Amino acid sequence: MPIFRVIPIFMFLSIIFGQRIDSTLYAILEAKGEWNSYYQLNDSMDYDYISISATLDSIAFQGDGSIETRVLRRLFHPLLGQTDKHQAMRQVDAIRSAYPFINEQTLISFARFGEKHIAALVAYYPQFKSEISGIIGTSKGNDGKWITTGEFDIHLENPRKQGTSMAVEWRQPNVKSRYLNFMYDTPFLFSLPLGARIGFDQDFVEKTYVSESSMGAITGLWPMGIWMFGGRKETNLDLILDESFETESLIIGFSGDRRNNRWLPFRGNYWESILNLGRWSDGESGEKSAEVEVKFGQYKPWKESTLYFSVWAHNNWMDGRQLPYSKQVKFGGAGSLRGYHENQFNADWVIVQSSEWIMGDMDRSQLFLFTDIPFADGLNIQPGYGLGFRQYNGKIMINIAVGFSGTLSNAKIHLKFSSNL
Repeated sequence: MPIFRVIPIFMFLSIIFGQRIDSTLYAILEAKGEWNSYYQLNDSMDYDYISISATLDSIAFQGDGSIETRVLRRLFHPLLGQTDKHQAMRQVDAIRSAYPFINEQTLISFARFGEKHIAALVAYYPQFKSEISGIIGTSKGNDGKWITTGEFDIHLENPRKQGTSMAVEWRQPNVKSRYLNFMYDTPFLFSLPLGARIGFDQDFVEKTYVSESSMGAITGLWPMGIWMFGGRKETNLDLILDESFETESLIIGFSGDRRNNRWLPFRGNYWESILNLGRWSDGESGEKSAEVEVKFGQYKPWKESTLYFSVWAHNNWMDGRQLPYSKQVKFGGAGSLRGYHENQFNADWVIVQSSEWIMGDMDRSQLFLFTDIPFADGLNIQPGYGLGFRQYNGKIMINIAVGFSGTLSNAKIHLKFSSNL
């Protein structure tokens, strides 16, 4: 073969081989997640790994201006000081879990400047969920008359571009009882790298009891989302026994939310656990008390649909005395056990395992089949099951479910609407 043909072929093969080596080495660096390290060809025609540490020390933001820059700097401050891309992205996942409005559309990119400096560019497109919503339930009672129950919620997020949220919830499961709750949450308290949460609620059942409680806690970031530590004080008046008692307790909580959509999620998971440890006192004696609540849910794609599984567990306990009705866990209805009246049941502890088979456009409309399986202290309750439909058009969401408990003739209709604010 003429030499002028051999040389081009040799050069071509060398280029291809060199490109493969470059691609392989680049893939190795990507797997390591290091920003500043590289491979260098030595005299033996081999590659030496040169490790140079680089620290992420500056952050720039690009977005729609919906959040003040100083708040964004506090939100993403945990990124500073990270030494590789993997550490930084794990911290981003923690931030997203703690603050659900920092969703999957928020993009993070990195750039090197100088020899040992890394900058992060955060392109943020938050999804706030400010809404007004309600639930309407209707069914026939044992006397054949129709019973109407309801719930009304107002939830505001980021009203002053500072990432704060406020919620007011009102429920009237029947004509003789009411529940009111107020909650305020800020991701940062003054100039501290800690947030705060305060709340107040009142629960009243005619001729039975009146209960009021207030709580305050600090919050902070951890790898799985957000933690909470604070205190709670509760007063209860039993109108039947004509006696009252107080409970003071410490609050420890953990929560995270990695769902992909705040209105109609169909991928990801969420979790929340709250533990109250304290003492109750009736004026004559005081004993230990505890309250624990756990929530977990996960969405799993299956073919062209989604399977959703969730568990809700709640347990109250007071040492040395039978749990009064005001402290028992109330459940039933659209928020816990579909196919039954709102707050139809009460027990010292309850576990409800729910599952749904979801079909449709997912982010716009969802048709689903569901089952709610309850386990409760001293109660034998049939599972609830049925079908429902959810739709969100960008402004209004409707969630309607028809639930059954036992026979098909024993149907309950649960209707909830939500509107953007």
